[in-house]
Amino acid sequence: MATVHPYQPKHITPTDEQVAVQMSAERTLIIEANAGAAKTTTLALRMAQAWMGGMPPERCLALTYTDTACQALQAALRKIGLPAPVVARFRIASFDAFCTAMLQEPYVAPVEQLTDIEALRPYVWDAVQRVEASEHERWPEELQLPSAGDAGFIEDFLAMALWLKGTLKDDMEREDRPASPDYAGDLGVSYTLLKVFRAYERIRRRELAEQPLFRGPYDATYDLARRLLEGDTAASLPHWPRNVQMLLVDEMHDVNAASFRVLRELLDSTLCQFCGVGDRDQVIFGAHGADAAYMGDAIATHTSRRVVRLPLTPSHRFGRKLAAKAGRLAGKPYGSLAAHETAVQLLGYEDEAHCVDLIAQQVQQWRTATRGKMAGLAVLLRHPGQSIAIENRLLADGVPYTVSGFESYLLRPEVLLVRGLLAVATDNFDSVTEPRTREKLMRALVFFCGARIVVKGREHESQHELLEDAIRSVTDNPLFLESFFTNQIVANVEPAMQRRLRNALKVAQEAQGPDTLARLLQALQIETVVREVFVSRQRRADALANLVGLSQAAQAFASARDYFLHLNAAEQRQRELRSTASLVLAHIGHVKGLEFEHVLIPYLEQGAFPDPQAPQEQERNTLYVGMTRARQQLTLLAHQQRPSALVAQLGYAVAPPPQAAKTA
Repeated sequence: MATVHPYQPKHITPTDEQVAVQMSAERTLIIEANAGAAKTTTLALRMAQAWMGGMPPERCLALTYTDTACQALQAALRKIGLPAPVVARFRIASFDAFCTAMLQEPYVAPVEQLTDIEALRPYVWDAVQRVEASEHERWPEELQLPSAGDAGFIEDFLAMALWLKGTLKDDMEREDRPASPDYAGDLGVSYTLLKVFRAYERIRRRELAEQPLFRGPYDATYDLARRLLEGDTAASLPHWPRNVQMLLVDEMHDVNAASFRVLRELLDSTLCQFCGVGDRDQVIFGAHGADAAYMGDAIATHTSRRVVRLPLTPSHRFGRKLAAKAGRLAGKPYGSLAAHETAVQLLGYEDEAHCVDLIAQQVQQWRTATRGKMAGLAVLLRHPGQSIAIENRLLADGVPYTVSGFESYLLRPEVLLVRGLLAVATDNFDSVTEPRTREKLMRALVFFCGARIVVKGREHESQHELLEDAIRSVTDNPLFLESFFTNQIVANVEPAMQRRLRNALKVAQEAQGPDTLARLLQALQIETVVREVFVSRQRRADALANLVGLSQAAQAFASARDYFLHLNAAEQRQRELRSTASLVLAHIGHVKGLEFEHVLIPYLEQGAFPDPQAPQEQERNTLYVGMTRARQQLTLLAHQQRPSALVAQLGYAVAPPPQAAKTA
C-alpha cells in the first residue's frame, strides 16, 4: 500500500487534532469544535489533502449557512497555500445558493428573489384577505385576523413562517390532518398564523405549482427540502452533483431541518466522504430553526452511515485569558494553544456620548500602535441603529471604515428620504456625486411616499420598468429631480402624504436655524411614515433612532442647505477614506467565521444587549461569537449604572467606574 503523505500547509503548523481530521480515512466525520479552534482552517486542510491525493476540486462540495462563511473558507484555502486557480475550482456555497441552483429549471427564467420583508408585505395581505373571504372556514371564532396596516402582524407572521419553514414542522407533521386549532397548538403557532401561512404559500407557489411566483429569504432551501419530503429524489434534479467525492459542512451548528433534509439527500445519493464541523455554543439562528442537535445522532439515525467524532479543542486564535472568559460564558472547559496572549478589558460608560468617546480613544490608540493599519480593528454591534454616533465620530476623526451586515447610516432609506427632500428643496442634486447614491435616493423617495409612476402612452409597462427609466434619467441629469418629484411623486400619492411632503418641503426651503431638520421631520409626520412602511418593530425603532441622530447632528448647522451639503460631503469623505486598511464596523452575526486583531463590543446595557425580545440563550451565544473573533485584544464596554446581565456571566461583579478598566 502506498504511503499517504500529509499536505504541508504554509504559514501554520497543524496540531495533532488538526492532522487527525486532515488525514482521517473515515467516511463520515463530525468535528466538535470550540470557537477559535481553527475549524475552518481544518476543513481547508482536509480539502487540500484530498486535492493532493488526486481528487479534482470540482468533486468537492462545501456548504455553509452564510455567504460570510463561504468567504472565510475560501480565504482559509488560500492561507494554507493552495494556488488561487485551484481554490476557485472548489464548489463552495451557502445552502440557499446551492438549493437555488438545484431548483433552476433549464430554459426557464430564474425565480424572482425578494430579500426585503417590505417587498413581501403585499403577499401577506393577499393571504389574510384570502383567509377572511373563505366560505369553508370551520372555526371562524378562532380567527383573529389583523386590521389593514397592522405591521406588527406582518412581522410576527414572517418570523413564524421563517421558523416553520426552517423546522419543516407543518410539512413533516401535517399528513392528512386538517388545519385545526388543535393542530396549530401542536405545532406551537396560533391558528390564525397557520391559516395565513398556508394561504401565503399557495400564493407564493402559484397554487402549489413547481415554479413559485417568488422566493423570500431561505425559501430555496425550504422548496427543495419540501420536494424531497414529498418523494422527489436527486434523480429528478438535472443539476444535482452526482459525482461528489467529498462533502463538507462548515458551521454545522447552523443546520436546521430543511438544510438537513438536503444534506441527507446528498449523503444518500453519493458515496462521498463527509466532514461536518461546528460549535454548539454558536447557534444564533434559532429563529430560523437552527439546532445543534443535527450535529448529534441525526446522521446515524437517518442514514446508514457510521459517524466518527473528533475534537478541535483549544483556541489557536486567542490566548488563555479570553479562553477563560469564553469558557465561563459557554459553561465548558476552554484552553488555548495560541503563542500570544489576548488582553481582555471591560470599560464603563455613563451614556452614549461617553461610550463613543471611549471607542474613539481605543481607535486612536490602535491607530498609533499600528501606524495606521486599521484593518485589524473591528467594532461589533448588536443592532445597526447603534452605528450612527460611532460613524459620525469616525468621520470627524478621519478614520477609514467599512460596514458589514448593514448599510452605513448615510445610505439607509430613511436618511436618503431626508437627503432627497433636501435635494429638491435646495435644487442641488448634483452635489450628490455618487451615481449609485442618486439611484438609492430616488428609490427611497418612491418607497416612503408610496408613489406610482404614471407616463402617458406607457400605461402597459410595469412600475418596475417605469421607475428604472426615471432613475436613469434623473441620475444622468440631476436637473430633472425637481420635475420628477413634483410630477411623479407629489402628484401620485395619497392626499395625506401630499400634504406632508408639501409641508416638509416648505420648511426645508424657508426655515433657518439649527432646528430646521427637526421641524422638517415634524412636518413630514415621520413616525407615521416609518410605521406605515416598515414591517419590523426593530427596523422601525432603528429608523427613528437614525433620524433622531440625524436631527441632533443637524443642530450644528445654520440651515438645511448647509446640512445637506455636509451629508453629501460626509458620504464622499467616507468613500475616500475607505481602503483595505479600514476599521470594520459590523453586525456580530455577520462576522461568524472571521477574526480580527482587536475587537470592541459596545453597548453592553440593559435593554440593548441582551435584546429583551430575543431568547436569552441566543443572546449569550451572540456575545460568545463576538468575543471569540478577537486575537490580540478584546474590549467590552458596559453601562455603569445599567450593565448587561451578560457582564455578570463573564465573571465581572459590576461594571467598572467610568473610564476605568477591569482586565481579565
